[in-house]
Amino acid sequence: MLHKIPKSEMTACSLTVYKDGFALVKDTRSVPLFEENDAVHFVGVASKLKPDSVIVEGVDVSELVYAYDLTDEVKIVEKYLGRQLLMKDPFAKQDRLFKLLRANGPIIMQDVETKEIVINPKGELRFPQLENETHVEPTLIWKVEQQRGNDVCVSYLTGGVTWQADYVISIHADRFDLSGWLTMKNNSGVSYNNAKLRLISGKLSKPGNEQGAKSGELPKREKKKTEPFSNLHTYKFSRAIDLEDRQQKQFRLLSSTNSKARIIYEINEQTPNPDIFIEFDNTKENGLGFPLPAGVFNMYRTNPDDGSAEFIGEYAIKHTEANETVRLKSGEACDIKVNAKKSGKFKEGGYEYTEYEYSICNTKGIPVEAVIRQQVPGHLWTVDESTHEWQKKRDKIVLPIQVPVNVEEKVKFTIRHDRSARRTIGF
Repeated sequence: MLHKIPKSEMTACSLTVYKDGFALVKDTRSVPLFEENDAVHFVGVASKLKPDSVIVEGVDVSELVYAYDLTDEVKIVEKYLGRQLLMKDPFAKQDRLFKLLRANGPIIMQDVETKEIVINPKGELRFPQLENETHVEPTLIWKVEQQRGNDVCVSYLTGGVTWQADYVISIHADRFDLSGWLTMKNNSGVSYNNAKLRLISGKLSKPGNEQGAKSGELPKREKKKTEPFSNLHTYKFSRAIDLEDRQQKQFRLLSSTNSKARIIYEINEQTPNPDIFIEFDNTKENGLGFPLPAGVFNMYRTNPDDGSAEFIGEYAIKHTEANETVRLKSGEACDIKVNAKKSGKFKEGGYEYTEYEYSICNTKGIPVEAVIRQQVPGHLWTVDESTHEWQKKRDKIVLPIQVPVNVEEKVKFTIRHDRSARRTIGF
C-alpha cells in the first residue's frame, strides 16, 4: 500500500544552520498506521538534500530512495527516449507517430511512417503515462519494516541555507546605540515554517576543510545564552521563524542604547595620521554582555552642528565573547599630524639601544586621548628611558598620551635589546 505524507502533516520543524553554508533539518510529521512493506512517500524535502545524511526515526525502513525527478520540460522528455510519441499537427489537423531520439537541446525525432529525421518538429506532443510516478516535489521514498509510533522524524543535511551578522552603531559623543541583525538566505528548495532556529559557529570537519581554521562566529540576542557543543558555540532563538524558499530575511539579534564608548587615536611609526578606533566594553554594566558574532559594523556619528547622522566607515570584527573589548577602526584623523623617526642607535656592552622620537600636533580644537602602539622586533627587550608611562604588550610598546591643542607633544623612548643571551635550539 502507498502512503503519501505531505508537509501539511508536519507537527514540528527545527533548523540548525552552520556557518559553512549548510543546515540540519528535523522534520516531524504525523503518520497513519503502516503495514510491513508499505511504501511511504515523504513529500516536500529540500532539493539540495544530502541523501547519505538521512535519518528516519519512528519507523524502521528496509529501503530508502531520494526522488528528485521534478516535472520540468527536459526531465519529462528524457523519460521517453527511444519511445514512440503521438504528435498533433496543428496545420495538417492529423496525428503522426514519432520516435524520440534526443531530448536535451534540439529535440530530434524520427517519423515512424517515413523514417525521416525531424529536428524540433512543430506540433503538440502527447506523452503516455509512465509506470513510475513523476514527482513534482523532492520526495523521500521508503519501505516500512516496523512502525514505532504515530509520528515520524526525518533528519537530513541540506545546502543552500546561510547566515551572517551585521551591525549598525550610532556614536553620540562618548555614547552609542547599537543594533545587530541576522541575515538569512534560503536557497535549499523548500520552505521552513514555524521552525525552531539554532545557529552554530565554527568550522566542522568535512572533506575540503582539513586545513581550515575555526571561524568562531556566533550570533547573540538579548536574554539568550550560548552553549558549548562539540567545541563549537550554539545559539537558540526562543521564537519560531518562517523562512520561505528563495527568500532573504533579517531577524533582530540584539540592541543597546546609551552605552559607553571610548574614541582612541592610535599612532604608529608608519602613518602620518593616527588611526581612529571606537572602543567599548562588551559587559552587562555597559548595556551589552553577550557574545557578538563575526560581522560588519556600519558606523555613524552624530553631527554636533545639526544632530544628523553621518557615515564614518565600516569595519569587520571576529567573534567576540562577553566581557571582551570591541575595537572598531573608522578611519584616520586628518587634523592630527605625526612625525615618527629613529633618532639614534648604538651598542654598549652586550646591549643594543635604539632611540625613537614622536612629534604629535593636534589641530582638532579639543584635547584628545591617543596611544602609541609600536611593534618591537625580538623578545629580549625592555625600555631603558621614556618621557611617558609605557607598557609592554607582547611584541609591542604601548604609551598612552594626552595630546593638547596646538601644542607639539614630544614623546621619546629608548629600546634596549639584550644581544648577549645564548639559547640552545637543538643538538
